[in-house]
Amino acid sequence: MQRVRACALLLAVLTAAAPAAAQPAQKIIFDTDFAFPPQDDAMALFFVLGSPELEVLGITTVAGNRSLNIANADVLKILEVTGRTTIPVYQGAAAPLMHQGSEWDTKRHGGWYANEPSREPPGGFAKTKTLESQGAVDYLVKTVMQQPGQVTILALGPLTNIAMAMRMEPRFAASVKQLVIMGGAIASLVDGGGNHTPNAEFNFYVDPEAAQVVLRSGIPIVLSPLNVSRKARFTKASYDKIVAADTPVTRLIRDNLGPGYKDRPDRIALMYDQVAAVTLVAPQLIKTVELYVDVDANPGPNYGVSVGAPQPWPGGEGARKMQVQTDLEWDKFIQLYIERVTRPQPAGK
Repeated sequence: MQRVRACALLLAVLTAAAPAAAQPAQKIIFDTDFAFPPQDDAMALFFVLGSPELEVLGITTVAGNRSLNIANADVLKILEVTGRTTIPVYQGAAAPLMHQGSEWDTKRHGGWYANEPSREPPGGFAKTKTLESQGAVDYLVKTVMQQPGQVTILALGPLTNIAMAMRMEPRFAASVKQLVIMGGAIASLVDGGGNHTPNAEFNFYVDPEAAQVVLRSGIPIVLSPLNVSRKARFTKASYDKIVAADTPVTRLIRDNLGPGYKDRPDRIALMYDQVAAVTLVAPQLIKTVELYVDVDANPGPNYGVSVGAPQPWPGGEGARKMQVQTDLEWDKFIQLYIERVTRPQPAGK
């Protein structure tokens, strides 16, 4: 009996001491209105590429920050420079579902309304990396439906591609594992004003109809709005830590952001898409509240405005419950972000 107990004790000790089995990487699709030199989409991609917990199945582009042509050319260039050319890129929507650009838009940020040809990215166009022949919407539907409940979508631009996938395949929404969205501004929470109109955030303003379709879909959603972005302030101190490393990614950041910090060392850049990206790896660093959220798609002063509340409200019967980010543990967040962005890229993956 004593021998049996001794063996059992030894087995328990060995089991406790054994390393936990590695978790399989999260399968993600990176949906983006990409632009370079590195704005927030590119800086989010650098984090994702440096995170072994994430398997990027593909990148889908959409018009937003600039035209679709610019998004395509810039993301192809970045993948080539960082040696991640095996990640496929699929061309998405060149314009919103319904929204037409106005004089207001031509004077503000963004080129989603123009469909202008791409200018040459820094260092020239990608030489070998090209777009896939399949379109983004077809790719989204096929990939999600072949792996129901396994694919998370990181949506960092207007939600046009996602809404079109839902229209193409009625079962699409129920088959997505999770949707992490950078978008919206919740006025009922702290720091809830807009950044494009007084109350509307840029991504939701560009395609309010798509945002409404997606937010009402029932997909499990984590919403990363301006409220939390305004608490993520990227300074020269963080920039200096990143460029102290020497990798293809950090050289891109140094060459393209360095002059700005040299001219204005007190410059602060808010981190928008980066917060949504870090959510995939370390959600515990970001505080959330559960709210019903909807988007106003009626033309007028509230076009593209997102509304959130603990309970449904008159006129907001279509709102669905989701996790809305409100704050973050900054010191741990920026430490993790810097570590992943400065990590050497595995060649060819």
